[in-house]
Parts: sequence; structure tokens; C-alpha cells
Amino acid sequence: MQSDNVLILPHINPDADAIGSALGLKYIFEKLNKTAFVTCGTALSERLCGFFDIESELDKKYIEQTEFIPDCVVCVDTASPKLLGNYAEEYYSSEQEQNKIYLVIDHHYTNQNYGRYNYIDDTACASGQIIFDIAKALDIEINQKFAGYIYCAVISDSGSFRYSSTTPKTHYIAAELLATGFDFAKLNRLIYQNKSLTQIASERLAYNSLKFYYGGKIASIIITLDLKKQEGLDGVEIEGISEISKSITGVEVGFTMKEKDKDKDDDNSQFYDNSDAYISEFKISLRSNEYINVAEIAADFGGGGHPRAAGCKIDGNVSKVEKLLIDRIEKAFEEYE
Repeated sequence: MQSDNVLILPHINPDADAIGSALGLKYIFEKLNKTAFVTCGTALSERLCGFFDIESELDKKYIEQTEFIPDCVVCVDTASPKLLGNYAEEYYSSEQEQNKIYLVIDHHYTNQNYGRYNYIDDTACASGQIIFDIAKALDIEINQKFAGYIYCAVISDSGSFRYSSTTPKTHYIAAELLATGFDFAKLNRLIYQNKSLTQIASERLAYNSLKFYYGGKIASIIITLDLKKQEGLDGVEIEGISEISKSITGVEVGFTMKEKDKDKDDDNSQFYDNSDAYISEFKISLRSNEYINVAEIAADFGGGGHPRAAGCKIDGNVSKVEKLLIDRIEKAFEEYE
């Protein structure tokens, strides 16, 4: 397929791997003399924009201004069309001939292979590693700009080379990226050391919210809208707290529940059920240390990810969602034991 106008879509609520991979792929297409834009179903966080020095809307305004119509849609780091948000309705179809998603590039073993073509490598520590391989295969110049994108993707999804997904190849790639001379020290500082007062307040809220179950093997952090309001964080996106719960000695599985902020134009983002219980949407992050496969847990709720890091969304009141997760995680422990 000869395509000149390419739209690249990462998953909603993107992380550094999703954005780094998308921007790296855009760079490749531009080197191939293609027009390529990146957009996302949700705006990027302030913190993520700082890593890459980009706008929160990515190329959305340019797409709208130019009335850009893609002849090729590529999804990166996105295991399911559901994770494309509103763009799923526009581009995805279960009917192959109607499906506008031409290619899916991903490293999640839970990927649903929803593109016309799918390039899935679950041995890669990050989707950024796959984008690097594509650049090398096409003999694309690895300059400092591209290196920054891919380095950010790789170190973020490998946990700075701490996760078991890290391989010798991961380090070889990092070495080649560093050889371009980009300012990796600055990037590391932005990611791991540069915290705003809001981020500090968010972490304090997370630590104060910790609860333990199953003899201390399960830890939770639950952030509701009411709790954010009490702490003066109303309207603030709480980030960078998913690793806190699993970092505690004795904890195997940590999960974080974050209640979705009410959309200005969506009167149904929170509602009441027949029992007058308050219903909302919760973004769930699951992490494990050694032996519980949290991707399987997330998949039971329509999500996915990796054995040690996964996520999903669940609708319900806070106590119901909490119980659903605890029951499912305890079941995983019982099956393992």
C-alpha cells in the first residue's frame, strides 16, 4: 500500500512509551517523505509534555486546520481498539474491509491484533524498541531528536532497566542512542527528579491512602474526586503513583484506583444507580513484583498490559470497584498457591 498521509494513534491516557514511539514513528515517516501526524483520544499530561517538549494536543489543531484525511492509520503501543477512545469509532471496524486501521505496532502480548496488519513483538521491553528496529531496518538516520524519543520510551517502560523485560538488546539500543550525543542526563532528570509541588502533593495523598489486604500481600491506593478536593487537588491529574504500592516490603500486588474527573460536556460521566449508589469510572493500574500475572486480572475487566504492569477501567461506586479488584486479586493468589 502506497500511503502519503499517515495518522499515528497512541492509546488514551498515554505514557512515555506510547508518545515516544508515536513521535519516533512520525520521524521515520517524515524521513520517507510522507506527511505524518500524531494525535490522541485524550490530552497529554503536563508532565509528559515536559519530557518531550510538545503540546498537550499534539498535532490535533494542525489536523483540524488542514482538514487532514489520512490514507493510512497506524496504532502504536495500543493493545485494543477500545484504548483509542473516540478514534475507535472513527477508524476501527471488526469488518476487515471496513477497518481503516492499517497497521498496529505493539509489544503487549495481550494485543487483540485488530489492525489489517499487526506487528507485535512481546519480547520487546517497549514499543519504542520496535520503532528503533524499524528505523534500523529502513536505514533511517538515528539523530539526537529520534534518540530522545526512543530513549524516553525505553527507559520508562523498562523501569530504567529494572524490569524483567530488560534484555541485553535493550542496553545495546540505549548505548547506540546515547552515542548520538543527546542530553540524556536532562531527560532522566525531567522524568525522575523534577517534581512539581502538585506532584509532591499527589504522592503525599497516595501514601496517606494506602490500605493492605491478604496478609499484607495486596496494597491499594484509592483516589476519589472528593479526596482530591479535600486535599486541594481538584481538577489535577494524579500521576506517577502506580509504583508506590508495590514498592512496600511484603507486597506482591499493588493496585491504584483513580476516579475519572467529570467531563465538562459529559453529564453521564458520574451518575446514580437504582440503589442511589454513586457510580463513576475508575482508571485502574495494577502492578506486581514476582509471580502474579496482573495482565490476566486486567483482561477480566476489559483491559490488558504486561504480567507485571497492566491496567483497565471499571465503572461502579468506589466500594464495589474496590471489592471487585480485591476478590479477583485474591483469586489469583489462591490459584498460584
